Amino acid sequence: MRSNVQDPKSILVECLTPRTKSRLDETSDIAEAAGYNVVSKITQHREAVDSAYCIGEGKLDEIQKIVEKQSIQALIFTRQLSAGQTFRIQKKIGGEVRVLDRNLLILEVFEKRSATKEAELQIALARLRYTFSWGRESIRMHGIVSEQMGRGGPGRYPYEVYEAMSRKRISKIEHELREIRSRKAHLREHRGDSGFQTVALTGYTQSGKTTLFNRVASESKEIGRGPFTTLSTFARKVSPSSKSADPFILIDSIGFIEDLNPLLLKAFHTTLSELSNSDLILFFVDGSENIDMVKRKISASHDIMQKEVSGVPVLICLNKVDIAEREHLDRVIEEIRKVFGTNEMVEISSKTGANVALLLERISDRLNA
Repeated sequence: MRSNVQDPKSILVECLTPRTKSRLDETSDIAEAAGYNVVSKITQHREAVDSAYCIGEGKLDEIQKIVEKQSIQALIFTRQLSAGQTFRIQKKIGGEVRVLDRNLLILEVFEKRSATKEAELQIALARLRYTFSWGRESIRMHGIVSEQMGRGGPGRYPYEVYEAMSRKRISKIEHELREIRSRKAHLREHRGDSGFQTVALTGYTQSGKTTLFNRVASESKEIGRGPFTTLSTFARKVSPSSKSADPFILIDSIGFIEDLNPLLLKAFHTTLSELSNSDLILFFVDGSENIDMVKRKISASHDIMQKEVSGVPVLICLNKVDIAEREHLDRVIEEIRKVFGTNEMVEISSKTGANVALLLERISDRLNA
């Protein structure tokens, strides 16, 4: 937990239904990466999500008392909220307390981590698209319009102004992104013309991709900042020490996350394009995590890869073997094979360098096959 008193004090709120799994720990990591001081985590078990407040109104009343007593500045929900739920919670808790769902929280991390113009534009576009439908609800909940929302009603004009302005901003950002992507496409073509094959790193966020990238590409990209340290693609030429191995382009990319809203995923089109245009994907799995978490993460990652980068050869890297027991690693390997149906993987430690030379040999074998 963060100790910086300047970080906004926040409460994590989770509504668990019979078929959902907890996201409290992961959301807590994301919240701290975004700069929030998580002081409490509250879970309510329900048969179904409450349509008005996500959690029950009684539980929200309890939270309101905690907010007042502890001067809480933000409520962060671990699942997606509708516009109506967000504004109703905001109204009940008080206007000074921010209400965020998991997707808005992720966007805040993205905004803090963005280091390029492209990343900034992608994030702004994702936020606009995600909140586009909130305009009418916001206007209605804030009393700008009356209950009459039909054509000709007094609230139609302010909503249409909001909608027109949003569409104009979305169109402008899309145009700028197309220009950036066109330039990047030319760069990819140039890399192909130069004869270098490309290898892309991917996997669930915080699986150790950037640590390996730094090691083999002699770079010093920042690591250890929590989820989504890497947002934009980053490419470097790697020249293996073996004289028989040809140089290749290594690409570091954003990590996957379970159940990412499609609007957020689309915002990182360029990263996925780099993956789909690569000659080989190195898929990273954190071998030190508990089995249930491994199952969830490899399943979520596999689903995204099937949709976005199907057909590209994959070499699995079982990472962080330096801090995992052999028996545990064998169980992780078993789960990986259940999902990916492959026996080809390399056990490595990006941190210590264990088996990295072997990994480079495997990469060379695959690229020259």
